[in-house]
Amino acid sequence: MPFAAGDIIVAFGSWENLMVLAGHTDLQLISQPEGDPVQYRKGYLAVLIFAASLGLTLTGVPLSLSLLTGAVAMVLSGILGAADVYRAVDWKTIVLIGGLIPLGIAVEKSGAASLLAGSLTGMLSGAHPLVVMLVVALVATGLSLIISNVAATILLVPLVMLAGQGMGVDPRALALLVAVCAQNSFILPTHQVNALLMGPGGYRPRDYIRTGSIMSAVFIAIAVTLMYLIAL
Repeated sequence: MPFAAGDIIVAFGSWENLMVLAGHTDLQLISQPEGDPVQYRKGYLAVLIFAASLGLTLTGVPLSLSLLTGAVAMVLSGILGAADVYRAVDWKTIVLIGGLIPLGIAVEKSGAASLLAGSLTGMLSGAHPLVVMLVVALVATGLSLIISNVAATILLVPLVMLAGQGMGVDPRALALLVAVCAQNSFILPTHQVNALLMGPGGYRPRDYIRTGSIMSAVFIAIAVTLMYLIAL
């Protein structure tokens, strides 16, 4: 097929072939190939290093340190370059999580979270068990968006168990409801998983609010219904 000046070619293929095409002197590139050639020969080594880093966790080494060891091994073995590792780090996510950690600690240490949880449980005295469970689910979900889900669980479980005994609601069901709803972190990118997906996916906070609010509502409805049926 003969080409004329001004014709546009859309190329699809491996990065190696696109690099060859990009080096053609008769072509003017509209967009530069951004991918790196795949090192097929080092694929087995990469899998071996990844498996070894996960195996370190079985020996008692913290997960973060184990994966960091695997990343260093990837660089030392030549699978990745230091520049590749640096580009792969989403620094916006690190700053976001780094800012949330002291914020959550401040809310917890200042007693604000405990005061909020205690006042809400006190207001539920004499309420229907279904209403109690719904409020507990909402509080657990809200706190998990501000402080860590572990901290929210540790804070709320003793309070709801004591409140459940005084209100005639099964304390075990309330404790389990807190543990389940503390994982309901869809509305904001404050959870680590949501934050890690924010950069590569090009998401904004309102994207999480728009879709996460629906997921959170469904999550709470199912969790409260199941726990209520279990507590009967």
